Amino acid sequence: MAQKAQLLSFFQANKGARRGRWVVLLLAALLGWLLIGCNTPEGPLPTLVSQVVLPSATPTSLPATMDISTRQPVSGVATPVVAVGEGTAVKPTPKPSITPTAVDSLINISAPSENAVLVLGSPTTARGLVQRNPDEMVYLSLVSSNGRLLTEQVVDASDFGWQADIIPPPYVSGAAVIRADLRAADGTVLSSYEVPVWLALNKEGLDRYLEMFRPKIDEKGVGGFNIFFDGEILLAVNRTVTLSIWAENCQRRVAQQSFVLGASNRPVYWQGFVIVPQNLVGPACAVASTGDPGSETWREASVPIDVLAPTDLEARGVTIGNPPPDREVIAGQELFLYGTALNVSEGPVSLSILMENGRVIGQSSFTTDYWGYWETSVTIPLDVEGLAEITVTAGEEDTLSESKTLIRVIPPPTPTPGP
Repeated sequence: MAQKAQLLSFFQANKGARRGRWVVLLLAALLGWLLIGCNTPEGPLPTLVSQVVLPSATPTSLPATMDISTRQPVSGVATPVVAVGEGTAVKPTPKPSITPTAVDSLINISAPSENAVLVLGSPTTARGLVQRNPDEMVYLSLVSSNGRLLTEQVVDASDFGWQADIIPPPYVSGAAVIRADLRAADGTVLSSYEVPVWLALNKEGLDRYLEMFRPKIDEKGVGGFNIFFDGEILLAVNRTVTLSIWAENCQRRVAQQSFVLGASNRPVYWQGFVIVPQNLVGPACAVASTGDPGSETWREASVPIDVLAPTDLEARGVTIGNPPPDREVIAGQELFLYGTALNVSEGPVSLSILMENGRVIGQSSFTTDYWGYWETSVTIPLDVEGLAEITVTAGEEDTLSESKTLIRVIPPPTPTPGP
């Protein structure tokens, strides 16, 4: 009880002091509220932000790679190249390319003209029009009538035209074609154009050549009969000349005959015959050559001919092989004559020699052999001089034909008086 009475006495003693402190606190709160109310700005109170966290002293690195494959570019805008990581790049999306419209592949030759004469070793300008795709090339070739590729070159062409110089090599004379090809990248010929030309010799300064006078272009031959060749040659290889007939678009040799000339370092006139195959009919080529094709000493001449069947109504004709046209013969000497009668097998042949003053200085009749070959000899009188016409007639009725040639008779040399 005594303790309880002490506590009660303490509380009562301090009761006045506590009341005073509460009064002070209440007055202070009231004064603070009045101060805040007087300084409050118009509008809402600002929102307190969270505490800013400063970065650490050591920066945090990005990961080594980042997959951005799922990012989609904006339509119509190419995605830029973005380097991601080490050695990795994303390429831009390419814009759609424009595919050119393919054109029909066509080519032609406008120069030189058909049957133009090209001189061996001299340049000739060839040109033409072309319609091509970008990957197609123009090739210019020179080909002999029997298919020998003499020269070929790629031509720098535009999309509309082409032009190049072509130089015939010294190996082949006679008939040929200039050919322009338009080829695909794999070599396939898409379009081709040919122009026939004639390859002529310029014999001046040449150290070797072969020239063919006969047969002439489109001369007629007959299956089973001889056809006559002649020409001039300088330095025949092994002194040998080979004559041949080519068929199947002149790509296959079907007949051949060779002969050896005498030794000479000067131009030599040559003659020969080839028997046309019995069953051959249609276009063919007559070819004379010396040496191996493709070698430096090889020389060749070719010409297209037409071979008729023996039963053809046009299968007729006679040639005078010797003497050649405009040959000089000496009065008082024997003249050897020979030739071929087409479609005349062991048939009649007649010959006459007429001077320009009307005098007949020789006449003869004889027959051909099985292949139409004929020959005879006539002695020229000693007292004649001037032009003479040789006329040969062969065959009978449907096969009758005639041929003429001119020669010049000159007087014999004046005898040199003895000592």
